[in-house]
Amino acid sequence: MPDCAHVINRSDGGTAKAWFFDLTSRSWAAAVFRSGEPDATVYQSGPRRLWDEVEAAHRWWAARGEPDHTRFGLTVTAEGQRAWLDDPADSWAV
Repeated sequence: MPDCAHVINRSDGGTAKAWFFDLTSRSWAAAVFRSGEPDATVYQSGPRRLWDEVEAAHRWWAARGEPDHTRFGLTVTAEGQRAWLDDPADSWAV
């Protein structure tokens, strides 16, 4: 998710909040997870629908067998940056 930062806040009461920010478009999303509840409550605002992007990225990752971080790579050249999974020949712009 380009130009996106995130932070996770956990409380002692079993609640966790995941925050996502895009400072270029002023978009944000927050997901509130409560202990024992299967679904989160999601809030988002701005032109970029960040939570929708998070869900799409998670589906992409799950469809590829939930690869761990060691299978990802990044190639940096004078022309730009490209990320890849398993094979640098199969990359995408970052």
